[in-house]
Amino acid sequence: MRLLRPVSVLVSVAVVTVLALLSAAAPPRMLVFGMLALGPALAATSSNPSAVLLVGGYALATAFTISTWQGLLGTLDQFLRLVVVVTITVISWAVARHHRALARGQAGAAREREMLVAFAEQSADAIIVSRLDGVVTSWNGGAERLYGYTADEVIGSRFAKVIPPERRHALDQALAELADGRQIRLDETRRICRDGSERVVSVTVSPIRDELGNVVAAAATERDITDQKLAAERSARAARLESLGQLAGGVAHDFNNLLAIILNYADFLADEITPDGADDLARIRDAADRARSLTGQLLLFAKREPTEVEIVDLNDSITCSGELLSRSIGANIRMVCRTHSHPLPVRANRGRLDQILLNLVINARDAMPDGGVVVIETSRAGAQARLTVSDTGTGMTPEVRDRLFEPFFTTKPADRGTGLGLATVYGIVGDAGGTIGVDSTLGIGTTFEILLPLVSEPATAPAECLETGPAHGHGERIAVIEDEDYVRDLVIRILREHGYRTTALSEENLAASTLDDASLLITDIVLRGRPGPALADDLRDRHPGLRVLFMSGYSDAELRRRYDIGDATRIVQKPFTAVELLAAVDEALSTPPAVGSAPGSSAQPGPSP
Repeated sequence: MRLLRPVSVLVSVAVVTVLALLSAAAPPRMLVFGMLALGPALAATSSNPSAVLLVGGYALATAFTISTWQGLLGTLDQFLRLVVVVTITVISWAVARHHRALARGQAGAAREREMLVAFAEQSADAIIVSRLDGVVTSWNGGAERLYGYTADEVIGSRFAKVIPPERRHALDQALAELADGRQIRLDETRRICRDGSERVVSVTVSPIRDELGNVVAAAATERDITDQKLAAERSARAARLESLGQLAGGVAHDFNNLLAIILNYADFLADEITPDGADDLARIRDAADRARSLTGQLLLFAKREPTEVEIVDLNDSITCSGELLSRSIGANIRMVCRTHSHPLPVRANRGRLDQILLNLVINARDAMPDGGVVVIETSRAGAQARLTVSDTGTGMTPEVRDRLFEPFFTTKPADRGTGLGLATVYGIVGDAGGTIGVDSTLGIGTTFEILLPLVSEPATAPAECLETGPAHGHGERIAVIEDEDYVRDLVIRILREHGYRTTALSEENLAASTLDDASLLITDIVLRGRPGPALADDLRDRHPGLRVLFMSGYSDAELRRRYDIGDATRIVQKPFTAVELLAAVDEALSTPPAVGSAPGSSAQPGPSP
């Protein structure tokens, strides 16, 4: 960019012209024409070398013309005065060129400063400058947005107002390190905003030096990483839950095999023991039922328990569960149910909703040892149905609240809590596409809020439960494949005692077996060698009319996907009772055999049951 100073150039030309007139009027012996060299010197202030040369040329031509007119042509006086004009013109040209370079450098530096100021102002990070005594001198827009303080409120005061009280002693130490020229980095530290909330930030503070290299101030860049930290914690928690889920699923599967044995052999003993032992046997049966419920929660937590969803009115679920919930809370606790005036249809599993309510109500009961009130309420929140369960119990600390939904975390005694109740609730709500939150105050109580997406379809009426006795066979032959000896013996005993003929098979004797008169194959899915569906395929190739009934302690949906088992093929979930097994057998035998179609395709061997 050319820097023109027209006024300076015009003044220079005017000075040269006036001096020329004075020189022409003065006596020749005064040699006034030499003063025309002032023109280019004045033109140098324009910082325009070209203008200096023009003015210098004008001054030289004028001086030569006047001195020649005065009869000084060729004299030493004329020559010396003209040399002075040329010399001053050259010097002025160099000075103007230097001034122009300085001006351009200053303009570039000014533009850079303006860009830096604009960048700092528009930055999402908080950029703060302070003196070495901690007094803030610059506070950008990012700092205003992050901490809520305006620049006018902060500039001139110490930076300590956004530092937690317990950390303010470290400010003077940090300023001393900066004064020594050291940079400070904090990957994570806390700050207090104007509204009292806390934010987690990463901080980089660098010393600012003057032109002599002395540290005169400090510049801090602070980035809000609160959301990033929460996301990392959620990711780590999800990874922990996934690991725990895999462990829980495997343990629950092994328990299911054992519980199938305990439950059914306890039923066998019921007809054989004396009345004095009946109470003891009832306790064994009750403990097994509780263990069965616990493994169901483990499988649900591990997301390996099959779940069928339907359209359920949340109001009906509250109403239908009222009697069961009332029996669960005790006489010294009053339960209040308030349902919304209009239906609240949600897509969920009816039994799982009952489990949510039961777990939350039991949790409220345990928080009120001296009695109190539990309020269950439904309402509508936009496009979501809201379910709240409130109690007037002891409440909980923030530390407990933050870990409330972690599996196996409990504040109850070891003989009263497993730590799976609220973790199960969390999983059920998440599977239904909802969210759950908790608000609690020590000494006042706790409120759980669950939001579930509303659907437009009407709710289906709950199915009625019909009590039926065990089904009996009529001499049909059933083949059984199970690598757990006690479970295989249990299945065979149940079938034989209810009118069926049985044959025990294994992978080793499968090829030599003759099943021409067999009506049904019962096989575990996950075996130590080849999986059950692969063995069933082999038998169906030789006996196309053979029906198949699978049994397993793993999730129905997971097994069907893994082994390509069609929906038409029944899977009995372990642990099963005799009634459940016989009902599944009767259903399988009542289904016409699908000649030419296999129940499942071969797959890679899975883990042993």
